[in-house]
Amino acid sequence: MIDKSALVVGAGGVLGAAVCAEFVRAGYRVVGLRRAAAADDAAGVRYVGCDLADPEATGRVASSVVAALGRVDVVVCNAAHLVIAPFGELSFEAFEESWRVSAGSAFAAARAVLPSMTARGQGALIVSGATGSRRGTARFAAFAAAKFALRGLTQSLSREYQPLGVHIAHVVLDGLLRGSASAARNEAPPDQCIDPAEVATIYRLLAEQEASAWTHELDLRPKSGRF
Repeated sequence: MIDKSALVVGAGGVLGAAVCAEFVRAGYRVVGLRRAAAADDAAGVRYVGCDLADPEATGRVASSVVAALGRVDVVVCNAAHLVIAPFGELSFEAFEESWRVSAGSAFAAARAVLPSMTARGQGALIVSGATGSRRGTARFAAFAAAKFALRGLTQSLSREYQPLGVHIAHVVLDGLLRGSASAARNEAPPDQCIDPAEVATIYRLLAEQEASAWTHELDLRPKSGRF
């Protein structure tokens, strides 16, 4: 078993669960932050309840995880809050919450883990993007704005921290995740959805890439996906 640890910010949902399971299988100690405070530890994952819409709270909890584990080798920023509404009906509060969960939680987690990663000259931060990271769609103004911001944050961090030995990558998930609420709402056939387990495997491989060949952005979609 390798002596490494992973922090998953946004450990709820099908992808969060798959990412936690993948890193557990690979021998990592895994802590998952999720909004459900009553989450129970399971399958080698220690879940911590956290309001991911509150960057200050997220930062405090992430810092406590770093202190408890001694080090965090990999951070996966996977939190998101989907708001679907015509722009005329979109409140600023809902717009801001979407940003806080996606970009705000990633900002807070990065602030908590990057100092110790740079001190060691190694570490990885993987960020979950979406189709909305590149293209805004009608009724998805809040979600797209948050994901655009998250992508920009990731690009800036990549350029700042690559010379310091920290690998930061953004993954565009261009499609619906199999088994997710969004897939069910859209009645998407399973074979036209992205398999969360496959995404999780790619996240781990990204985190373990050698420094001579780092990926900073990639996109994933099912073979039936249009692009």
